[in-house]
Amino acid sequence: MGTITWIFEKLIAFRIHGVSPEFIQKLQGMGYSHPDPDELIAMRIHNVTPEYIADMRSRGMKDLSIDKLVSMKIHGID
Repeated sequence: MGTITWIFEKLIAFRIHGVSPEFIQKLQGMGYSHPDPDELIAMRIHNVTPEYIADMRSRGMKDLSIDKLVSMKIHGID
């Protein structure tokens, strides 16, 4: 029963924060093949978008983890 509750909680959080299939597909297309649900939620909360990732990459910042991207956004690195 606990696993089912956890899944529903994540699905509700996805809906609240706007984690969509399209968002996940874009991330997968950028090489983030299996992001953790909590990472996806944090990305949406802190506005780490595929466009933000592309911008950071265009500035020479390659191979950034999701945690690093979220941290950069939290600290105002735009």
